[in-house]
Amino acid sequence: MRNKIVFLFFFTLLVIGLNIFRDYGVHYDEYINQNFGCRWTWYVGSVLHTGSFSKLPKHVYDNGHDLLHGPIFEIFLASLAKLFAWPDPRDIIFMRHLSIFLLFYIGVIFFYLLCLRHFRSWRLALLGCVFLVLSPRIFADAFYNTVDIAFLVFFIISIFTLLLVLDKKTFFSVALHSLACAILINIRLIGLILPIFSLIFFCLEIVRASISKDKATCLKMLVIYVFLVSLLVIFFNPFLWLHPMSNFILLINSAKDFDHLRSDFYLGKHIWMLSKEPWHYAPVWLAVTIPLIYTALFFAGCFDAVRSFFRWAVVPYLINRDTLIFLLWFFLPLMMATGRIYDGWRHIYFIYPAFLIVALMGVRYILRGRIRFYSKNVGKLMRGALIILLGCSFLNTGFFMVRYHPYQNLYFNGLVGRDIGEAKKNFTLDYWGLSYRKALEYILKNDKSRRIPIAVADLSGKFNILILPSEDRRRVVFVPVDKAKYFLTNDMQSPYPSDSYRENYGHEYYSIRVDGMKIMVVYKMDSLNKINFCPIVWRTDMTP
Repeated sequence: MRNKIVFLFFFTLLVIGLNIFRDYGVHYDEYINQNFGCRWTWYVGSVLHTGSFSKLPKHVYDNGHDLLHGPIFEIFLASLAKLFAWPDPRDIIFMRHLSIFLLFYIGVIFFYLLCLRHFRSWRLALLGCVFLVLSPRIFADAFYNTVDIAFLVFFIISIFTLLLVLDKKTFFSVALHSLACAILINIRLIGLILPIFSLIFFCLEIVRASISKDKATCLKMLVIYVFLVSLLVIFFNPFLWLHPMSNFILLINSAKDFDHLRSDFYLGKHIWMLSKEPWHYAPVWLAVTIPLIYTALFFAGCFDAVRSFFRWAVVPYLINRDTLIFLLWFFLPLMMATGRIYDGWRHIYFIYPAFLIVALMGVRYILRGRIRFYSKNVGKLMRGALIILLGCSFLNTGFFMVRYHPYQNLYFNGLVGRDIGEAKKNFTLDYWGLSYRKALEYILKNDKSRRIPIAVADLSGKFNILILPSEDRRRVVFVPVDKAKYFLTNDMQSPYPSDSYRENYGHEYYSIRVDGMKIMVVYKMDSLNKINFCPIVWRTDMTP
């Protein structure tokens, strides 16, 4: 029965993903990431062909993206596109969407194995996978976010292999962990936090082993790990091939000194951030975009973890090692994130699996009937209430994900108000411009003109044209607003009044709504409005 249920869950998830990966639009960073992968794929090919490491891609030392990200996964995707020689950008985008979903799928499997190992319960492990999949923002990003989802997946794998090493201390487990850590670091440099975790716990194992007469084995595993992870980090990052030490120091300094002027719409205000957003930025985004029942269970899990530390005060490490790892996994990066993230919390998606594991601790705590206030019946009532609340939460979240597909990335919970209209007053919505695709498709379907002049509010609109069929792409001409037949905007909480669109750009022709709120509007222009055109300065051009 267990195997059938687990198989059914993963089979269903795979079928759903294979059927919907083509539905998502193109996000703002898509072509930055594609060009990044192509640059370094070209360099790898050049090295293999000429044997020379000196001909680096142009301007690489001045390119913030190259210095803050590792190219390993983008090289893999660019190599796939080159291998199959797809000439159409539409096919390349679909390949990338499918690839990131399949990687996410592998991550869910490893998350199941990680939870199964920790809780010794396939039911809790499967429940954790349900939590992960029924997290709308994570689910949506799992079809197009090649950086943050890839990083999340390899963080799960790295933690899983770390626990294997701490348990078994074999060369094979150390090699697997070194490989996972090296790939992690070469997706985003903040992955260095994982080797730091590993070294701390290796040292703790050495201290413990000095009592159990196994110190030599632990020391040997530590040396092997440091050697392998150092070697593989260099191997997987072509930027480090020419000058490994000096370039690695440059990467660290670039991440440490990262300053990126940007604006964001947060708690009803446009804020300018130069690596200094409010300290509560990440916690608030987490609070309003995660299903509420998960958050409540997370606090219950934290309470249980603290209680267990005091309960086993004599040997806290031996009893609570894994729990300590999970808590550090969540809280340490969250504290480090202050001033370093923007556009929601996508940069710290990788802490979310730890959040869910702690939430599962809360589930276990309640199901074991540990909560007793006035009578023994309270625990039984709590268990019944938990099952009902979980069922209602799954139905509500699942309904949102199905009804508003493919805009699960716009999910907000009840803390923001009764609907997404309340959320729009306080938070950025479609910051990546994914909704432009459907707007373009609607225009092309209903306007039979051979050439359609279109203006878009930001570059995301232009990027989304390349996911359309080639015959449709040829019909679209991007022009300035005063020469356009249609104007498309995802608003992005412009500081200018929304009424100015209607006033200057003509009548509303089409809109996309999520939970009753417009996230994309298409205005059809007329001559009067073109004469009265008043240009709006978009957020990417603003100065504080």
